[in-house]
Amino acid sequence: MAPSKMSFLTALLIVFAAATPSATAFSFPAILPCIPFLPRIPLFPCIEPTPLKEPTECRTPLLKMLPCAGFLAINSSVAVPPSTCCEGANTVGMEGAAICYCRVVDGEIQQILPAPMNFTRMFALTDECGLHFRLDALAENCDGDGAPPMTLPSPPAGN
Repeated sequence: MAPSKMSFLTALLIVFAAATPSATAFSFPAILPCIPFLPRIPLFPCIEPTPLKEPTECRTPLLKMLPCAGFLAINSSVAVPPSTCCEGANTVGMEGAAICYCRVVDGEIQQILPAPMNFTRMFALTDECGLHFRLDALAENCDGDGAPPMTLPSPPAGN
């Protein structure tokens, strides 16, 4: 009985694999992120994401939402938030400061806004900007102790 073409190809692959000095001699470049629950595949490295550092205060990340002030102000004539507002609101979460959205929900963001905030517009911001979360859902899950303070306390004055 003559060997089939499939047997020949299998034998050829085994010989090629044995002839390769090591698995690290050849591999594809790492272009995809590693997925935690999936096993690593030899010859196909993945990129480990760098962990985001949680902020120690929320004022700095929330300053990125300052372009939203015109839209969020009570009695504002601005009907739609500007694109810079949406970019800033999205950036807060993308840079690892999503916990600071709790300071938006609890109204502490008013410390950096030039006018009082319309909470209805603030909750509409996620729909208006097409963000992938809902601020009203955050309101149910934000407790005062979980998020960093709006600003760090001042160091004590020298004696």
